[in-house]
Amino acid sequence: MASSNSFDRETLAGICRRAGADDVGFVDLETPGLAGQRGNVQRVLPWARTVMVFVRRLNRHAIRAPLRSLSSAEFTESAHDVKAIIHRTIRDLESQGIRAVGVSGLFPMEFGRTDGPPFVLQLKYLAEAAGLGVMGKNRMVLHPRFGADIYLGAVVLDGCVETCDQPLAASPCLDCNLCAVTCPTGAIARDGHFDFGSCMTHNYREKTTGFVEWVHTLADSRNRRDYRRRVSDAETLSWWQSLGYDANTHCDYCVAVCPAGEEAAAFLKDRKVHFREVVGPLRARVETVYVVPGSDAETHAAETFPHKSLRRIGSGRSSASIAGMIGMLPLLFQRGRAKGLAARYHFRFHGKETLEATVDIRDQQIAVEPGLVGKADLSVSADSGAWLGFLAKERNLAWEMLRGRVRLKGSPRLLKAFGRCFPS
Repeated sequence: MASSNSFDRETLAGICRRAGADDVGFVDLETPGLAGQRGNVQRVLPWARTVMVFVRRLNRHAIRAPLRSLSSAEFTESAHDVKAIIHRTIRDLESQGIRAVGVSGLFPMEFGRTDGPPFVLQLKYLAEAAGLGVMGKNRMVLHPRFGADIYLGAVVLDGCVETCDQPLAASPCLDCNLCAVTCPTGAIARDGHFDFGSCMTHNYREKTTGFVEWVHTLADSRNRRDYRRRVSDAETLSWWQSLGYDANTHCDYCVAVCPAGEEAAAFLKDRKVHFREVVGPLRARVETVYVVPGSDAETHAAETFPHKSLRRIGSGRSSASIAGMIGMLPLLFQRGRAKGLAARYHFRFHGKETLEATVDIRDQQIAVEPGLVGKADLSVSADSGAWLGFLAKERNLAWEMLRGRVRLKGSPRLLKAFGRCFPS
């Protein structure tokens, strides 16, 4: 049953601002276009009706420091601030009898969750809906004043406000492409394409699946010498810092170089100063770039930044479900590896999990649809457990085919071409 609570917008915003927020917006979960957000959060919090989204401003000069320890410290401190803002806000709301739960875009997350994504809400989309900014080419929400230098947080409310906010009419993005020319993995392209997998592998290595890959490396090492051959002492110490204190990021250059917001006018007046003082040092920085072998990032980093060292690693990703695996395909797709491929794939999964899907790859683009659509160039019928085991490199595909747990109709070469588009 819908809540009958109605709250005063300015009162709620004032509570959040006094707790430390730099800007606040409101979005109704019944807003058209937010059905996915609404369904996900209401599975967890069925009483949720409105989301108060807020911004915590970052120290722009710290983010732009070439030493990542300085930049990462600013992100870490801001992350703690977001959680503190949520805690103080909810404490005040509860004292007034208002039911609320805070949601940050930070950790922990529910990895392995099978009834939805690992996070409760996608704060970037809610921030856009709440008029706090527009997502730029760098996939960051760009605030009209603070630009990319923000952290987002939210408070889910059991009730409505009289007037919610509207999306901004114009984007603060200057289309300067500095995020694209500075990204060490090429995850951001000038034409707007975004390679989610390459970004996660490098920048968020110590925050998500990179930890799984590191543990596997540790377990597979025969002795200390073998481990040190695989992992440098500096990298081991970085893991120790992330585990003992707070997880580091390795890049964030797309945030650092972005001139959107209040400094846009100065940037447009003299771009050379910005490039010399901010962009140049990050492009010239000697550092390790983490890439999956056979990925677009590997090619881009080697060709564009020959002075940076490549560290070829596994992605550490594994799917907990067939549905999750299918859902991630567009995000992990490597369009450079799909050059020359034009094929439609039908996937039929049975056993513990049943699902049918069509994947069409052509013109270096991917389209995924539920069900079996059109005529397939290759049909794959597989036991769901066998297929997930194969993807996790725990089962041999040839053996599973001999057992009849995986069947192909069409050229096996098309399956190999499919695999090249998703290196792991």
